[in-house]
Amino acid sequence: MRDVIWNLLTILAIIAALFFILIFGFMFLNPNSALNPLAPPTLPAPLTLPTSTATLKQLPQVNTATPIPVENTAESSATPKPSSTPLPTNTSFVLPSATITPTPTSTETSTPTASPTSADFQCEVVSTSPKLGATYPSGGDFDGRWTVKNVGTEVWEANVDLVYRSGTKFQANHDAVDLPNAVSPGSSVEIIVDMFAPREAGTYETFWSLRKDSTYFCEVRLVIKVQ
Repeated sequence: MRDVIWNLLTILAIIAALFFILIFGFMFLNPNSALNPLAPPTLPAPLTLPTSTATLKQLPQVNTATPIPVENTAESSATPKPSSTPLPTNTSFVLPSATITPTPTSTETSTPTASPTSADFQCEVVSTSPKLGATYPSGGDFDGRWTVKNVGTEVWEANVDLVYRSGTKFQANHDAVDLPNAVSPGSSVEIIVDMFAPREAGTYETFWSLRKDSTYFCEVRLVIKVQ
């Protein structure tokens, strides 16, 4: 009996739920119905704005001026027109021609001749560095090198040295250079002089010789170009 009562109550609860669902569904679909206690307010009638009419403005009337006749002044005036003055003739201006300054070159000097000697002191120039006519930049440093061979009969000892004779002075310090060692007949020696190229462009030449006391022999030279 108790179960029957609970079943009836359940059925009534379901029916009540369905009823409320139907009522809320109807109010949702028709919110302005009498069943809806919270019906939306009635919207006011839409306002109709008046249409603006454009008024065209009239341009002011333009008065056409009457042309004033122009008298022929050429016929009425007896005064002749002044004659035109010819323009002055342009005088051409000749630019002075540029003067080309020649590149300075070293002054040629006569090749000094070493004092004649006997067969005691004779030499053979084996090599020269730099090669004759080698090019160097302005003020560039280089070494003058000569390899000479003793083809005489005497030994070149401490009293024999290489000295500057004439031409351009490339040497940085002294005009005389001692031999690095004694040179026996048939032997060779390399002599090195620290040098600098001149500042101005040109071709330069220098002459050196071996010297024993006051006797000069075995002349050597260098020729370089400076750019």
